[in-house]
Amino acid sequence: MPELTVIPGLFGLGIVVGAISPTFGIGGGLLTVPALLLIYGQAFGFTGDTATATSLGVIVFTSLSGTIAYMREKRIDYKVALLFMLFAIPGSVGGGLISRWMGAKEFAVDPFQYTFAGVMIATALYKLFTILADRFRKGDKDRRTLDEPAVQKAGLARRLVDRHGTVFEYTVRLFPGTLIAFIGGFLGAMLGLGGGVIYVAILTMALGVPAVIATATSTFTILAANPFAVALRLRSIQWGWVVALAAGTVLSASIVPRFLHRVRSEWILAGFWTLAILASVRLLLKVSGVVI
Repeated sequence: MPELTVIPGLFGLGIVVGAISPTFGIGGGLLTVPALLLIYGQAFGFTGDTATATSLGVIVFTSLSGTIAYMREKRIDYKVALLFMLFAIPGSVGGGLISRWMGAKEFAVDPFQYTFAGVMIATALYKLFTILADRFRKGDKDRRTLDEPAVQKAGLARRLVDRHGTVFEYTVRLFPGTLIAFIGGFLGAMLGLGGGVIYVAILTMALGVPAVIATATSTFTILAANPFAVALRLRSIQWGWVVALAAGTVLSASIVPRFLHRVRSEWILAGFWTLAILASVRLLLKVSGVVI
């Protein structure tokens, strides 16, 4: 159990993580792990193993709260989520197994991680530029934002109406979208940059799902996939710290999705791609040996 003096700080950190995670469809490890290592690591003996494992425990509560809130908002595309998980989860398992095997064989995987992070940063910068350019383009009424793809001739036609009466009509590109979902899950697990940062990118770019639906669907996907990782890391999870953090994440993750309908989709995407850049930079620092 953490000391009583640090519980208020953990609760506050949990509130921040719980607010950001469902907003962008991520698990929250991008924030939780660095915080545990940088703020509490030296004083309380957190290592990369215990910090990442504890973050997985917190994600259980964050994704559960976010999913329940999104269910009430009626913004989860369950059919797409199931199709996505059919490919992404096996890819993640395969990537994790390959990563473990390569680690045992001491193969050098750093070039792959450098390449992946570089491509991710370049893609995120391009998407941010196009979002901002589209936002300030003339003829705002007739423009089509990047997260509202044109209807495709082939694919799975979807129509969702959320709790506020907003209608979302889009066509999911099953091929090559589902194949990319498998590859994305594989790379995310193998290169250590998985979760929502990978899922939302694939849902919006490869499958053609609107951003506001993609973040909700990603949160639901994380809830389904995370228990597999938790089961493998039970001995490393610091459950006392999980409870202190989860008290904050549950509070904010259950409230924030109720107000996201007031936020323009392109700004949600802009925030997501900014987080993707931060995650990619962290990966570069990790493989460079600068941080864990």
